[in-house]
Amino acid sequence: MRAIWMTMVLAVFMFSTAAVQASAEPAYAKWGRLAMKETAQRYHADIIDYKHVGRNVEDGGLMTETFRLQLRKGAREFEVTVRIWFEQQSERVVRIHFSEDDRASGLPAAMVLI
Repeated sequence: MRAIWMTMVLAVFMFSTAAVQASAEPAYAKWGRLAMKETAQRYHADIIDYKHVGRNVEDGGLMTETFRLQLRKGAREFEVTVRIWFEQQSERVVRIHFSEDDRASGLPAAMVLI
């Protein structure tokens, strides 16, 4: 009887741990939502793909999150790289940089700073 009880407790623990891990959000998710929101406002285009490129630690306590978004506006498809600088401690956004690449050529078409 004790073995059955211990097996049940272990099974419940394993399932609850797996559920918490599955629902955990990556550290960059907050910044990804901001990147998508700002990109949608700036370009008025459909976001058809999204990729987190990475996080960098900058000088002076700043962090940078970089994202690549694939957009479609009418028949045109293009990519935008979004870099978000923020203070590590307060998470206050310092700067957002947009760099647009024409999908056909892969060359930078425009660079926009806010």
